[in-house]
Amino acid sequence: MKINKGQEALLDRGGRPTLRELLAHLVFSPVNGVLRLGNTRMVLQRTSFLSHLREEIVRNYGREDAYVLLTRLGFQAGVEDSRFVQASWPNLDPGDAFTAGTRLHTVSGVTRVETIHNDFDFKKGKFSGEFLWHESAEASEHRKHYGDAAEPVCWSLVGYASGYATHALGKLIVYKEIECKAMGHKHCRVVGKPADVWGEDDATVQLFRRQIMPRYLSEEIRARPQQTTPRTSPKDGAARLEAVVVEPVRGQLERIAVSSLPALVCGPVGSGKAIAANYLARLVLPGGKSPELASGHGLTRERLAALLAPSTGRSGSRQVLVLQDPEALDPAAQALLESYLRPTFDASRHQPLLIVLTESAPWEFGGDARLRPAIRRILATAQVAMPSLAERRHDIPEIARCLAEVVAEKIHMPPRELSPAAEDVLCEMRFHENLVTLEAILTAAVLEATPLQQIDAAAIERAAGGLHLEAAASTGSSDLQAAALAAFHAEGFDIERLNEILYRLAMERASGNVARAAQMLGLSRPQLAYRLRDATNPAS
Repeated sequence: MKINKGQEALLDRGGRPTLRELLAHLVFSPVNGVLRLGNTRMVLQRTSFLSHLREEIVRNYGREDAYVLLTRLGFQAGVEDSRFVQASWPNLDPGDAFTAGTRLHTVSGVTRVETIHNDFDFKKGKFSGEFLWHESAEASEHRKHYGDAAEPVCWSLVGYASGYATHALGKLIVYKEIECKAMGHKHCRVVGKPADVWGEDDATVQLFRRQIMPRYLSEEIRARPQQTTPRTSPKDGAARLEAVVVEPVRGQLERIAVSSLPALVCGPVGSGKAIAANYLARLVLPGGKSPELASGHGLTRERLAALLAPSTGRSGSRQVLVLQDPEALDPAAQALLESYLRPTFDASRHQPLLIVLTESAPWEFGGDARLRPAIRRILATAQVAMPSLAERRHDIPEIARCLAEVVAEKIHMPPRELSPAAEDVLCEMRFHENLVTLEAILTAAVLEATPLQQIDAAAIERAAGGLHLEAAASTGSSDLQAAALAAFHAEGFDIERLNEILYRLAMERASGNVARAAQMLGLSRPQLAYRLRDATNPAS
């Protein structure tokens, strides 16, 4: 190995492992055609190979996907080098192990790193760094083949620095290139900070979390004791899904939580009743475990008695019981439930908080002859009606985005973004089982999508076709029929009120398009416009 004159002393500068120690782990066996760094096989190749590879990826997949792919590969390389240092020098000072990334960058021949400042605190997970990259291979090759760039081009180098620092500190560190030699600057300049310092709404941070940071690393970081961010942080897909699902009834749930009354959550299949129950349980018992779910089908009186028995958790807090389909309980179990629900003046009894789930609408539940009258009346005191997806078309894109993240995590796939066209297609669909159907569609679409592409409208349509779903407009009469039945049971019903309900539902289904709503109702556009004007101005 040849070293330029006057540079021998530089091999021993800096922390450990020094450049000399790193080079000692580099072994070349020309007879066998093998080059290794420690136990890892390496390759020696022309930088033009990377330039041509980048060009092919951009040409075939576009600039955005190429950026994600190359940054992700750099990120993974950084993680692997951090692991190599930790395994090869297990007793190394954490600060030296962290800064070894800059020396590995230099040894690999991709750039020479000059530190402007590098401040970190492993115990507190704090970090701030600024570095200059001299003779970046990515920048030099780009300028050589394509001239000056309009934006920074050292994608894999930025990914490498982020991956190395992320693994070393145990939390996501994001680097950004603010100057690039390919753009005509004297050198490349990068700044690294923790994701929470950049801000979770930062576009680059979101891109790293969703597409660049590998799943295996995110799970490894979550398992580390120094990681303080809870898995269900506000940015987590499941937590955001819960937030958007319960939003229409959030105020009602919060009022019920203060009262601690037994709650009745009504709604069709897949409308989010269980999600609302979990949210309510956490409001009443912050930090408590997920509530126990029991179904009325086949639930014996003895088993129900055991579930309703006065008890406290380890911390002395009340327990929560979620009872699904109470109308399926046998007479003996219903008698016990009625006794449990009747008011008690014994403040010392630590009865479990009861949340009842039913697929019946509130007016249907109130008249259900299968249930004892006292049960119906007591539960009606604090009731919440979860709307179907057909009633909240404007929320479907956000619900779908959150649910797609949850689906991807469940089936161990990288998250996929929904294209605007895909969201539009979803808004026009009828989800017979609401979230259940939407999840089935998104699962099929996520499985089909390529790692770097969005879920497009065609993928959604194919997934829906496999489930034999219809467009919303083709079966829109069922919602109107349900509204009519509800109106018949409402106090003070009259035909004009029913007409107003029909007009409103049709306008909601047509997203405010009067002509389309008129077509649904079998009216001309002028006829509906006149009736809408009449409905909003009854005195005119």
